[in-house]
Amino acid sequence: MYNPRWPHTLTVYSEALDERGRPVTDADGNPVQTPMTLTRVRYDSKWNPIRTASGFATEEVTELPWGYRTSTGGIKDSGEVFAADYKISTPMMLTHLPEGTLVTLTDYDNTFTAVVKKQTTYNWGTNIWLDVPGNRDELQGD
Repeated sequence: MYNPRWPHTLTVYSEALDERGRPVTDADGNPVQTPMTLTRVRYDSKWNPIRTASGFATEEVTELPWGYRTSTGGIKDSGEVFAADYKISTPMMLTHLPEGTLVTLTDYDNTFTAVVKKQTTYNWGTNIWLDVPGNRDELQGD
């Protein structure tokens, strides 16, 4: 179901692990990344979260819709100041994304990779702060 608040697509990746829990690597020794299964809250046709007797109705997905919220080099949130290239919004997601998690974002024109800096879920959705590798160096002229 399309929502103009979240017109783009987000995929989250985690390192592939073998049967013993060790990271799987490719021929060059780089970790293999696989799409992560995410738990998101289900919404009705008016984009209200669906509730059940035990909480929210959820579904497992490998992609989420998302939208831009800010594009800035420094973000202040609830008294905490940290550097992030983008803040995006998704529908309410219950899967925690630790700092450093790799994500692939597709917007109207581009597909790019970013790294999670912070995630906050609240009653209307989830905000994720991201860094795009290389942006900080390019902005500083390094």
